[in-house]
Amino acid sequence: MKDKLLGILKLLLALLLLPVTISITVAFWESLSLLKSSLVSAFGWGVVSYLILHILLYEPAQVFDTGKKIAEKALGFFSPLFKMAGFCVPIFTILSFVVYYVASLIWKDADFFKYFVFIAAFTFTMHFVFTANALKGKQAGAMKENYFFSMFIIYIVNMLIIAGAFTLLTKEFFFLDFWKRTTEIAGAIYTASFRQLFDVENRPAS
Repeated sequence: MKDKLLGILKLLLALLLLPVTISITVAFWESLSLLKSSLVSAFGWGVVSYLILHILLYEPAQVFDTGKKIAEKALGFFSPLFKMAGFCVPIFTILSFVVYYVASLIWKDADFFKYFVFIAAFTFTMHFVFTANALKGKQAGAMKENYFFSMFIIYIVNMLIIAGAFTLLTKEFFFLDFWKRTTEIAGAIYTASFRQLFDVENRPAS
């Protein structure tokens, strides 16, 4: 009985997180679209390139496992509170931004941010695809409530990390604007859903 109630609670939380997941995706893409077209293309091609690699050519499972172990060791102090800390941190994506930051200090006049954006998108897609596959087999529940709840949380955390990195590395991406837009879209979805469910003014009388 306790497990069923917990499962229902997680399903409800997953449903509540769905608007946030949608809004943070839209807000990120809108913020990304304000950057140079070459950066937008680099990010898009990074996502597509990894999907083509994964589906048609090769699944770099060992690379993902290595990154996950590094993240788990780095965040070991979180493990008692958050067992999926290794899944929440796209370690290779973060490392790609760190390498770019160091490289930009050394070669100040070089314009290679778009290449690191491509790598970041590529590694983020790898991280998310393997995380989804790993959690799919572990999460129980007839309605996969644990799976959806976990994936939504991980995705939101990942997008916040990437948005934060863009804010630190380029003057054209503003985290506060991105977050404000996220809350606006999520609020609009929550409001529309609430009205659809509970607004009885326009319902026909029985």
